[in-house]
Amino acid sequence: MKPHTINLSLGIIGKTELLPEEGILELTTMCGHALISAALVRKGIREVACGEKTPREASNMVGKPCVCGIYNLDRSDRLLSRRATEVEQR
Repeated sequence: MKPHTINLSLGIIGKTELLPEEGILELTTMCGHALISAALVRKGIREVACGEKTPREASNMVGKPCVCGIYNLDRSDRLLSRRATEVEQR
């Protein structure tokens, strides 16, 4: 039997210094088609930190471009809340 391609991974190759920071990548990579932009995630974090949106409202905004529907809103809520708290503490 041949292994399925899902079992093979080359990791991240190329100019990794151009990637957003790890906390942003946690959210952008939740869409299987890479339709979540880092700028949208940063906006969501900023709006949660300022109290303009709840984590769920920001998650809905960030996850809206995800056409595959795999974006996990519950996980996004937790990650956005955590990132917003980190921003507030700075």
